[in-house]
Amino acid sequence: MAERGKPPGPDAREGRGAVAVLDEHGVVVAWSRAAERLLGVDRSRILGRPVTDLLTLIDAEQLSEGVTVGPVLKGDEIEPGRWGLWPAGPLPGGIRSGVLEAVFTQSPVGLHVLDIDLRVLRVNSAAVGMRGVPENEIVGRPFAEVYERFGPRPLGRYLREVLASGVPVFDRRVAGYPRADPAREHIFAVSVFRLEDDEGRPLGLVASAVDVTARERARDRLAVLHRVHERMGLSLDPVRCARELVRAVVPVLADVATVALAAPPLHGPDADVSPAADVPLRCAAVWPPDADGAPEVGAVLPLTEGAGPDGVAVPHRGTPYLDRSTPGGPTLVAPIVLRGALLGIARFTRPHRPDPFEDDDLRLAADLATHTAVCVDNARRYEYSHAVALALQGNLLRPGRTGSSTLEAVHRYLPTGLGSGAWFDVIPLSGSRVALTVGHIAGVGPDTIAAMVQLRSAVQALAALDLDPHDLLARLDDVTHRLDEERSAAGSEERLTAQCVYAVHDPVTETCAIARAGHQTVLVGFPDGTWRTQPLEETTALGEEGPPFAAAEIPVPPGSTLVLLSGRAAPDDPALAALRAHLTGADPTGAGPPRTPGLDGHLLDALPADQAAVLVARTRAVGAGDVADRDIDQELASVAEARHWAVRRLEAWGLAETAFAVELIVSELVTNAIRYGTPPIRLRLIRNPADHTVTSEISDSGGAAPQLRRARAADEGGRGLFISGELSDRWGVRWSDKGKTVWTETAYPS
Repeated sequence: MAERGKPPGPDAREGRGAVAVLDEHGVVVAWSRAAERLLGVDRSRILGRPVTDLLTLIDAEQLSEGVTVGPVLKGDEIEPGRWGLWPAGPLPGGIRSGVLEAVFTQSPVGLHVLDIDLRVLRVNSAAVGMRGVPENEIVGRPFAEVYERFGPRPLGRYLREVLASGVPVFDRRVAGYPRADPAREHIFAVSVFRLEDDEGRPLGLVASAVDVTARERARDRLAVLHRVHERMGLSLDPVRCARELVRAVVPVLADVATVALAAPPLHGPDADVSPAADVPLRCAAVWPPDADGAPEVGAVLPLTEGAGPDGVAVPHRGTPYLDRSTPGGPTLVAPIVLRGALLGIARFTRPHRPDPFEDDDLRLAADLATHTAVCVDNARRYEYSHAVALALQGNLLRPGRTGSSTLEAVHRYLPTGLGSGAWFDVIPLSGSRVALTVGHIAGVGPDTIAAMVQLRSAVQALAALDLDPHDLLARLDDVTHRLDEERSAAGSEERLTAQCVYAVHDPVTETCAIARAGHQTVLVGFPDGTWRTQPLEETTALGEEGPPFAAAEIPVPPGSTLVLLSGRAAPDDPALAALRAHLTGADPTGAGPPRTPGLDGHLLDALPADQAAVLVARTRAVGAGDVADRDIDQELASVAEARHWAVRRLEAWGLAETAFAVELIVSELVTNAIRYGTPPIRLRLIRNPADHTVTSEISDSGGAAPQLRRARAADEGGRGLFISGELSDRWGVRWSDKGKTVWTETAYPS
């Protein structure tokens, strides 16, 4: 490049005649075909690279025309950061000295020339400006001494490798604190190539350095923002959101990061938090966890900044600020604010470096705080909805195992999301029987939860009537239609439908009566290892028009298994296959020996998440010695016989202290059955050792329902059921196709 000082023509200085253009870092941003012809370098090889790379790409001896480097004008003003290359006319001779002089005096790229001993021979003005040291204090000194503030070991390795091999290195990153700006770390992109004589022997090295601090910092900040957006939205846990934030910003934005969160308002997710309120903030996450001086998780973090001129506390304004009251290095505080509510604060500290926070750091902190506020608010809303769901769903989250003398059950229940409309129940009935039910309403949200609670309450109320399963579902269908009408009147356009399975296990007869509305999965396993995967056909759901609901009575010997799911599952589903294998004691692989079958609630976790409610029950039987029954003749003389028979049976069971109450109950029940019932009449006593109760039952084929009433003083009758109810803990009536059964339940001391 020749003829320094010869100005280009007016058109060229305007940029229109330039064959190439450089930016403020000396990177080639434009390279025309004229430049390709002039310097013999293809556009694809130089565009985007430092102009100093031309020294390795051009053949200076073959150049026949000079090149001039100068600033580019825009109108009458110099365009900042723009340099142009123009043809300077034919060269009278060699160009080596002219090119070197132009590069070292006009290039915006820092240049350093080292000898083979890695001593500095020459630096250009840009390099001196970057280092902030006069040239006479650099030239002649060893490289390691001159660049001690830039980590000389890795850079020295690059230089020695190039000097030994002749293979240049490009765009290596070197960080340090130059003397011109000792408080801020700068990053330079360094390229090195070897200088050789005509014989190819090394003469030294030329290294170019471009300050890329702004570009690298911008890329690092963008990466932090990307990581936060990618990871934080995966959780609806506010504490996990805080942990993701502190891990993402260290070490780019800070050496130590802390997030403190306010307790969620107890009045709902939309409750306002006054900006002037004194909100207690507790540390939710710290990274690194072992950082010196960092607060402990759970500790209260005070707000160190006061109020502004309008009385609003600085953190509540939602604008990041520098906290100068905190020792231990520069500290940046980013309030986590949404709709005027202070949800927390993020504190970023640099105890291990002097770099102050810049405007770009404050903008990044503001973006991070805004995104964190949205995620924490979503998590807070989820927690509130979760709490509402649990409150509405009552005691569904009871312990995972339910045991009695006649049945043992385990369950898995997902109370929110897909399971917000699901329910299950294990309901004790008279005569040691147990009802099992699983239901599900499609949809999510408060309306679905409310409808689920109403239907579940209806099931419990209908179960107390001791209805047959198919009769119970028919009445539950009526309830569903009525609720749908109420929803429609309130403006809801979504039709209310539900699925429900209701089963009643009778340990005395060793049978299970099941009815199903919808297409929920029902499985029945037997002690011999066989399974009925389709014990009931699919029918219409509750709230839909269709035929009567499917019902059946299945014999279930002791040790049988009932599996009820809230939704449909394929019979060959691998999770169901594994469940069946576990419940029957078989090895799912078929390779191992049989195992002891048992109920394990953790095994249910392997079932798909769309099965919001899963109920598995293992049946037992009432021992033959715990049941006694006899036929009753329809004549009043049978009352005394029945009374004496009951007393003898209770004494045989060792329950003599309960005999008096049971004797009176049996007397009244038998008398009513003889007077108002229809033969055949049968009396049955059942002892339940697990519940410490005695059940007295009188059955007849009549359909008339007994009525409890209070007799007047002069009445000779009408006190039978009243006396029975007073002497027993519970009583009721259940109907069947064969008639009715009046029962009482009396507790005895354990």
